[in-house]
Amino acid sequence: MTPPTESSAPQDTTPPAAPDRTTRVALVGAGFIADDHREILAGLEEARLVAVCDPDLGRARRLAESAGGCAAVADVAELADIGVDVAHVLVPPDLHVPVARRLLEAGIGVFLEKPAAPQAASVRELGELAAARDLPLGVNHNHAFHPAFARLAARLRSGEIGRVEHVRVTWSVPLMQLDAEQYAHWMFRAPRNILFEQAVHPLSQVHALLGRVEHCQATVLGRRELLPGEVFCDRWLVAARAERGTAEVHLAFGQGFTRSSLEVIGTDGCLEADFTHDAVVGERATPWLDFYDAYVASGGRGRELRRDARRGLVGYLAATLGLRPRADAFFVGMRDSITAFHRALQAGEPAPVDAASAAEVLDWCEAVAAGAPTPPNPEAAPLASTPPRPGEVVVLGGTGFIGKRVVARLLDAGRPVTCLVRRTHSLPETIAEAARDGRLRLVRGSLEDSEGLADELTGAAAVVHLATGGGETWEEVSRSMVEGTRRVGEACAAAGVGRLLYVSSIASLYTGLDLTGELDDSTATDPRPDGRSLYSRGKIAAEEAVLDLSREHDLSVCILRPGVVVGAGTPLQHSGLGLWVRDSHCIGWGRGDHPLPLVWVEDTAEAITRAALHEGTELDGRALNLCAKVPLTAAEVVEELARSSGRALVFHPRSLALSQVMEVGKWLVKIAGGRRGIPFPSWRDLSSRSLRPEFSCTTARRVLGWEPVEEREAFLDAAVRIHGRGGDA
Repeated sequence: MTPPTESSAPQDTTPPAAPDRTTRVALVGAGFIADDHREILAGLEEARLVAVCDPDLGRARRLAESAGGCAAVADVAELADIGVDVAHVLVPPDLHVPVARRLLEAGIGVFLEKPAAPQAASVRELGELAAARDLPLGVNHNHAFHPAFARLAARLRSGEIGRVEHVRVTWSVPLMQLDAEQYAHWMFRAPRNILFEQAVHPLSQVHALLGRVEHCQATVLGRRELLPGEVFCDRWLVAARAERGTAEVHLAFGQGFTRSSLEVIGTDGCLEADFTHDAVVGERATPWLDFYDAYVASGGRGRELRRDARRGLVGYLAATLGLRPRADAFFVGMRDSITAFHRALQAGEPAPVDAASAAEVLDWCEAVAAGAPTPPNPEAAPLASTPPRPGEVVVLGGTGFIGKRVVARLLDAGRPVTCLVRRTHSLPETIAEAARDGRLRLVRGSLEDSEGLADELTGAAAVVHLATGGGETWEEVSRSMVEGTRRVGEACAAAGVGRLLYVSSIASLYTGLDLTGELDDSTATDPRPDGRSLYSRGKIAAEEAVLDLSREHDLSVCILRPGVVVGAGTPLQHSGLGLWVRDSHCIGWGRGDHPLPLVWVEDTAEAITRAALHEGTELDGRALNLCAKVPLTAAEVVEELARSSGRALVFHPRSLALSQVMEVGKWLVKIAGGRRGIPFPSWRDLSSRSLRPEFSCTTARRVLGWEPVEEREAFLDAAVRIHGRGGDA
């Protein structure tokens, strides 16, 4: 793989000649990255999206509809009948090889998302199969097409700094999945996986500059155990020799501050690309004396940084105003990588990143991975082979932040428990161990399978519904959160469940600035849901659906509304505290000077468990607020988080009126840019985010005997200062 040209340069604007035949493309996998592929393909003359394939046919259909109504199928075997030429494979990395092999054997070319595979040998085998079938095989190494890297590569080719001798990389990035404890993600299943998921980005750039790896020494600088037997190496230091130079690479995953850069040291100067800010600066040897050489070098760097800063600002404003297409660095890298593949295909040329070069990048990953520890191989948690037991409590969402604590308490109470899960790997140890020793029934299932769900709920004393759902549009939220909850309720009614506990949120209530007094347990949901966020609107509709089912089927229902839940496992950047515009800067939902309705996650789980085990009728048809009366404001919580974590966290108080003015201003800019269908910023929702009213939780205290931690110092120790101890439970 050679360094790409500066594809975003002004001179590269002449469109290619129209191809004789447009490539018919399918997307295999309809996850989050698929929408970027869809958008990019929509702007290509060389390719046309004709099908979306995903085992979740509903998800495939939704993406197909957004693409203008192309075909939607559940199996790759159906793509050949549609006449697909090339499939973009967007499934999880461990499925790349089997899916790509099926496609190639069906006569369909393949464009693989990175990493091409978890093993270099597998990619070479796919390359041989593609060559034998005379089919294209390319890989999306989009960071090798990052606009800053393209500019750096162009300057290297011009000879600006002479011969390349050494490359130095810093890849220090946050990991959303790590903060959210989504440990079932492929990247966490083995210590080496993070290298193929994340390090493949900078290593693809190193390979483009230096070629094949010849010798590599990798040292793990930091590690942590996410779950028993699941080791995650979060910091690495790599020193390597390649065919065209040497390299040192610092990798850090799950970091608070993002730094992604690459420096090339040549015989006559150096070049540095800052990928976070899409900037490139250089320095060359000059004939001047040292004092003036230093002035020239620093001044030149400053001019280049100012130039790239202006270019980035103008580009963002122009795209926002609709004066030019989307041009953020991530999208440009994706666009240029996909475009280069399809234009090469139309021209009958080799793929820019073919199987051979992709395998060499994976050689780099494997060379680094040789330094990874070998984790223990814990016994897999078995699925249940027995029917539900009398008095069973079924927990939906039992592997989540609150759910795993509810399950632990139910087990401690000696109650038989069933957990419905989508997968059996990377489970919390309390659940995996209980499944192995028979105290817990582990059942694989989905909320979309109403009939199968009813079978697993038969005879249950209670069902705790903690599975939230979500989406980017109201249609998605309605489908996952509202209809999913309705299906749970219908299954409970069909199975004769004793009580359904739906865990909602105080976000379903109106909590605006104009309210006075306490909001008690009888407070109805916000009567104007259309003025609220999608999450709040979904919770409101889900609560209504549960109560409707209660009346229709004589089903015992109780709704639980936790407040701002904090504790081990929550990220520092909790949205209940404010709008985190950066990892360390929190804009308050107001001045941040009034006590928040905080509650410790352990206390939340305790209340839910008590409600699940309660045998009286006092909870029927009731909604219980679960908030502690802790004298802590948002500003004080952020200050304590900064102190305990050692982070430079800053709380910025801002009046809601000013925030609304700024939101309206952004809305006007988007409208002026030609964007349509954007809702006017809702003052009702913004006002509700302040959470200014106090909450009465008398039912939970009186009926359940619930006593949450409320003393200030005790609460800080339990739920906030935990971040200073590394977030361990």
